[in-house]
Amino acid sequence: MKQSTTTIATLAASQYIGKLCRHFRHKIETEYTPTTGLATFPFGTCNMTATPTHLTFDIAADNAESVEKIKGVLVRHLDKFAYKEQLIVEWQDGSRG
Repeated sequence: MKQSTTTIATLAASQYIGKLCRHFRHKIETEYTPTTGLATFPFGTCNMTATPTHLTFDIAADNAESVEKIKGVLVRHLDKFAYKEQLIVEWQDGSRG
């Protein structure tokens, strides 16, 4: 299983989880609360966690190509929703299992 994680500094983490999950649910299965989110793509998953100062994405997929697809979807949509602030997204890639 391939994985990638990023933690992004923002004071709007909870709002971004809500916006992302509400947007994605038109095409994929999502679940969310004010502090957590789960987006289940056909090719992998992304767990989202909000703290008062950070947003974390944890991606898991069968292969690196699928991880990259999910990263692209997340970053493109987050950039649209976060137009009022400049977010720094730095991914940490790895494997498990």
